[in-house]
Amino acid sequence: MSKSPGSAPISDREMAGEGASTILRVDRIAAGGEGVGREESGRVVFVPRTVPGDVVRVEIVEAKPRWARGRVQEYVSRGDEERQAPCPAYDECGGCRLQHLTPAGQRRGKRDLVEDALRRIGSLHVEVPDLIAGGAEFYYRNRVTFSSGMSDGTLVAGFRTIYDPAALADVRQCLLAEKPIVAVWEGLRRAWAEGICEPPLEPHTRITVRAAMDGAVDVLVRGSKPSRAEALRDLMDEVPGIVGWHHGGLRGAPLCLAGKETLADRWQDIAFDLPADVFLQVNREVSARLDGWLDARVGDVAGLRVLDLYSGVGARAIRWARAGAAVTACEVAERAASACRNAAAGSDGRLVVVADRVENRITEFLPADLVVVNPPRAGLSRQVTEELLLSGSAERLAYVSCDPATLARDLARLQRGWRVQEVQPFDAFPQTAHVETVAWLNRC
Repeated sequence: MSKSPGSAPISDREMAGEGASTILRVDRIAAGGEGVGREESGRVVFVPRTVPGDVVRVEIVEAKPRWARGRVQEYVSRGDEERQAPCPAYDECGGCRLQHLTPAGQRRGKRDLVEDALRRIGSLHVEVPDLIAGGAEFYYRNRVTFSSGMSDGTLVAGFRTIYDPAALADVRQCLLAEKPIVAVWEGLRRAWAEGICEPPLEPHTRITVRAAMDGAVDVLVRGSKPSRAEALRDLMDEVPGIVGWHHGGLRGAPLCLAGKETLADRWQDIAFDLPADVFLQVNREVSARLDGWLDARVGDVAGLRVLDLYSGVGARAIRWARAGAAVTACEVAERAASACRNAAAGSDGRLVVVADRVENRITEFLPADLVVVNPPRAGLSRQVTEELLLSGSAERLAYVSCDPATLARDLARLQRGWRVQEVQPFDAFPQTAHVETVAWLNRC
């Protein structure tokens, strides 16, 4: 091999096929959390469990003309930001993708992901600051979804494996989950093993465990046949902390089989009764910091007309309505919209909650003084983007995004009428490659 490790791509083959071995230098982290290197041919190779600066010998496990995926055979040398992953299941589990990076290295890699997406997809040259973090790097998720099944006659419950999404890694304790979830998950596994209640074993079963601030826990099982109510009551007696057990198909509203219909929780001083399938941000502390960042830019909301699109349970809308704004919140999920209405006491009628698709109603909602959008991973539709571009629709726009690629695409489309003032990423999902980002825009 004629090239020494450096900034240029290196390999011992021009373009390796499946099963072949090649040596690469990893230069950056990709959106899925994999390290990225290049062969001498220029083909990109994605390699899980690597960090920038690593020189690795990899086996090509998937080969395409323009890209390939590899598995580490040997670390020739390690980058500066590598660490021993704390989780004992990390070598097999695909739930986390960045535990092998130091916390600073994770945040640097995610900042680079946001900046690269804005430049490459959106043609936007915006300064992206370091991620705003908060709280502990572990035990921060208030909601975790596990999978379960059988392997050689033994219960396997945990997450999909990193190299084979069809297989399950048995995870006894997830280090990302809040402590009440950890305790309940250990209790459930023990109760299932002792035969107190039949475990949910059908293929594609998903078990979502959500914790409230006070430690109460709600369980939702999807994709498996329901357990008997009597057995579930025995299970809940055996596993302290569970206050409600719900069951449903892979889609649709679930049914409460035992315990309480909703989970009582507090979110930034707002009391919610949360249905089992309603979405809420998973990181309490970082979400509060994100909202604080927004509040600092919005300023005094009293008297403002605010439009909160894709509002979820509407914590932000409720706070601003209580502070004197006239707020319209739009959320397609009826159960989330209902939870918002029920929690809105104290807003003195200043909050209107609409359960519908944003596309169906945005023309009647506008104009507004401030628009906040928090769309799903797919981003804004063309129709919503065009309505926001109309002159007079609003003067200020905040875009909260969970996907840098669709954020960059949408900001590029909005440039005809809006100017990006700031972009701030938040480390709401430590140990994973996910990043939450807020863009603040003013009318051109």
